Amino acid sequence: MQQHVAWRWGLGAAPKRSIAFEDSATGISSARAAGLYVAVEPSLPGAILDHDWLGTSLAAPELLDWARELG
Repeated sequence: MQQHVAWRWGLGAAPKRSIAFEDSATGISSARAAGLYVAVEPSLPGAILDHDWLGTSLAAPELLDWARELG
């Protein structure tokens, strides 16, 4: 969590205007604790992970569409 908070504060970004890009439960837990949205591209096939957006590629056009909707 400390890493997510430090990056967010360093950038001056509010938690609800920030997205963590994660691929593991540990990273997702840290991002959630920092109050961030979570975009997930699982590194292990079949893994069930908490997420706000789930995709197979961070280059997916729908990721940008989703992020724009966050405001």
